[in-house]
Amino acid sequence: MKRLRPGKGQLRIAALLCALAATASAQEAAPAYRQYRPLELTFQAETDCADPFDFEAADFAAEFRAPGGETLTVPGFWDGGRTWKVRFTPPGPGEWRYATRFSCAGDRGLNQRQGALQVGPPEAGNPLRQHGGILKVGPTRRFLTYTDGTPFFWLADTWWAAPSANTPLAVFKTLVDARLAQGYTAFQAHGFRPISSDSGVGAFEAFRTNTVEALQYWRATDEYLAYADEKGLVGAMGFGVASMFDDWPQKDLQKLWRYYIARYGAYAVTFLLTQEYNIGQGAPDQHIPKMLALGAFIKATDPYKRAITAHPWCFSRDLGQARDEPWLDFVMLQAGHRMFMKGSNYVAMYRHEPHKPLLESEANYEGFAATNFVVDAGAVRRSAYTAIQSGSFGFSYGAQGLYGGVLSRSSPGPTAKWGPVLTWEEGLHLPGGAQMQHLRACYEAVPWWKLEPQPEALKPAGDVLVKADGAEALVLYYISKGKVPDSVRLTGVSADAQYGGEWFDPRSGQRKPLADPITATADGLPLPKRPDAQDWLLLLRRAL
Repeated sequence: MKRLRPGKGQLRIAALLCALAATASAQEAAPAYRQYRPLELTFQAETDCADPFDFEAADFAAEFRAPGGETLTVPGFWDGGRTWKVRFTPPGPGEWRYATRFSCAGDRGLNQRQGALQVGPPEAGNPLRQHGGILKVGPTRRFLTYTDGTPFFWLADTWWAAPSANTPLAVFKTLVDARLAQGYTAFQAHGFRPISSDSGVGAFEAFRTNTVEALQYWRATDEYLAYADEKGLVGAMGFGVASMFDDWPQKDLQKLWRYYIARYGAYAVTFLLTQEYNIGQGAPDQHIPKMLALGAFIKATDPYKRAITAHPWCFSRDLGQARDEPWLDFVMLQAGHRMFMKGSNYVAMYRHEPHKPLLESEANYEGFAATNFVVDAGAVRRSAYTAIQSGSFGFSYGAQGLYGGVLSRSSPGPTAKWGPVLTWEEGLHLPGGAQMQHLRACYEAVPWWKLEPQPEALKPAGDVLVKADGAEALVLYYISKGKVPDSVRLTGVSADAQYGGEWFDPRSGQRKPLADPITATADGLPLPKRPDAQDWLLLLRRAL
């Protein structure tokens, strides 16, 4: 019997069907969710809730169980009408099972809902997707890490007005994109004012009643934080200035933060409580205890136990009330403006017991000016490199106009008292902000997380700040126009040890290799003369 051979058309159809089957199979096999990527589950209540922000009367949460049996209890949040949601970022792959609970046990729409999530491994792409954006304290307690333990270099810009009408979403996206292109990894913000100039509802009003305006505020905030998270920028977030809370009941602060953690805790954010938690203005005897208690509440409420901190008052007036609190994971410092902080002050805080990672979070915003001090790019560099060389695990930059969200020179707000008025866009393009990308590149050329300040290493002392990984890798920062004696030696290295290296230009990021290796003598390692009197970095690595 003669066999019929399929025609070309039949072959094409068969091939197409095979391809479709393979695609369908791949789609079925592909995980619906990914490790380190936030996901959202939606539930419908059977009844209305009088006050969905009252987490004691309306306590909604989901318990997620990992493949290995570990559990995370994640608070949920109200999102309008009878809609409630849970946002969750899986810290590991595999099948995660969940079960919800609600304080009103009879509401079957929210209570005892169960399900399973198939979670795949992390995606390639931005570091938050690869390594996880829930920051943790590193093993030596000297730096922060991504969720998976990879060291996190903190380079932040300061946008105190985000999110708000002073930093519209389109502006915010411009800032995120611009700073990411320059290597920034974070931003600092405490935007609490209304996002819509029409509603008059900001964060301090948006948890009091379940109004349409309140919901609009939170949904608008979603767009800001989701954009930064998706692009790869960590947010260090808080609300207002501590002196604003003197007359606030503690329960109100807890309601605000419980809702905030429920809505945004799955994103790559960390918490700094407020701006200047221990400011002396207002009634510090009232707001400081509230802030300390609030920090403990946030740490207890956060299912991920991310690294959190408190932004302080300027160094000369900072008494460090939160420094030894068990909930405070890393120490922020505010050196202040129109002055230079001494490296010895950083070192003293770095060596404070018990050790906690130290971060310079506010020093010399570019564009600030007084009669005897103008913060230009050189001043920014000196502030940043002095802080890091003396113990800070990163640096938070700030710029006139940009930090306060100035949309028009005719409406500068309080920024006018700090120097010539600039808009956010003018602040964004100041040269010192762009030069911070070279700062990160410089330190990532060595294992920066292993470096420790060595203020006693130079003999005789000079205007050079030393940071070292033992005697293997060394970073030296030469202060602009600083004095460096010809006889200076770097001590603490073995005689006859040989080092190669390069000069690093912090203005351009260009590198100039040393012509010849440097050999240590019994007196120490002689240092080459820098290319000119400007600030420079010398990167040395042991060769022999």
